[in-house]
Amino acid sequence: MNESLISKYKDVVTSRGLTYHYLSLPPVGNKPTLLFVHGFPSTSYDWYHQINYFSERGFGVVAPDMLGYGGTSKPTDASFFLRTAIAQDLLDILDAEKVQKAVAVGHDWGSMITVFSMKHSDRFLGFAWVVSTYNIIPSPFPPIDVLLEAQTKTYGRPLMGYWKFFEQESAPSTIEKNLESFISVLYPNDPDDWLTLMNKPGEIQAFIESGKTTKRASYLTDEACVHHYTVRPSLRKGGLTSPLNWYRSAMKDVNSHIMDEIPEENQFIRKPAFFAAARKSHICVHEHAVPQMEKYARGGLKIVEFPGGHWVQLEEPETFNKELEGWIRDTLQQSC
Repeated sequence: MNESLISKYKDVVTSRGLTYHYLSLPPVGNKPTLLFVHGFPSTSYDWYHQINYFSERGFGVVAPDMLGYGGTSKPTDASFFLRTAIAQDLLDILDAEKVQKAVAVGHDWGSMITVFSMKHSDRFLGFAWVVSTYNIIPSPFPPIDVLLEAQTKTYGRPLMGYWKFFEQESAPSTIEKNLESFISVLYPNDPDDWLTLMNKPGEIQAFIESGKTTKRASYLTDEACVHHYTVRPSLRKGGLTSPLNWYRSAMKDVNSHIMDEIPEENQFIRKPAFFAAARKSHICVHEHAVPQMEKYARGGLKIVEFPGGHWVQLEEPETFNKELEGWIRDTLQQSC
């Protein structure tokens, strides 16, 4: 990220008393503001390619360190990770910045922008899901073994085997002791590494405990990359207990009542939608993600296919940025 932007970070205390650390850059003229929502195990710096690109073109940018990461509060109680409450946290940030309407862009757990679509659609011009698709929140959340069995029947293999490790009480300390190994798994050079290490139960735990590392990802060669300057220190300083609560809150059914509050018509995406589909995302698999977007998008949908893995905004930033900008220009009729 351009070093001059580092000074643009702010802190705000949200309406439920949590501190969020976030980057804020105002728009120029009538350009819209983009709200970038990262996922696990990252910080707002995951979006550094996008922050540079869009801010240089006059777009407003709001990019928070999400709950559990970076300079933001790190609750150890999973109940704090209620997605509707996190959505309100982010609206509090937009209110603090006097942003009336934004374009929400979410990757990985940042796909919780789904809640914005369901409950706060009036605050947004459109929604962009990156790799992780729009999903109706299951109520109740099924046991992980039931999910893995269903995935095996549907896709010929389990997809979420790593959740078996993440639900263990010892998982945070195990990862903290073997952080280099863990980060190398999460940011692989070869997306197909996830077919074993992430999909199959027991594999990621055994790999991390052995202290092994995968080949360094080719998309992390830039000296300013997230891999070197934010993920490691963020996780070393803050630990893994809070970040893992994104998973544990789901498994503990913290979010199970959300759909009870959503009228059926609001379960569909009523604003323009963008989806960056990754052919080699072996968790948010293409054959599920694309039909899911097509099923729920009622306000227009642009799907862009990427040949790589989970981290498309890091792997192919030039293509991703141009496609996202083009969608904003053509669909949201903004002057770009």
